[in-house]
Amino acid sequence: MSAGIQGHKPQGVREQNYIRRPLDLLRLWHVKIEAWILEQASINFESVKAGLHVAK
Repeated sequence: MSAGIQGHKPQGVREQNYIRRPLDLLRLWHVKIEAWILEQASINFESVKAGLHVAK
């Protein structure tokens, strides 16, 4: 399964039945779940648009 995340083709019989989805879809759900967890913990968090940036 982790090989699929890294972009490798599925090798096992079980892995070939998985639906390949873009990584951005995983990011979308991760952001939603993270926002919900922070909301439940009453933590104020301002989301920043995802992307590459230069760290100084």
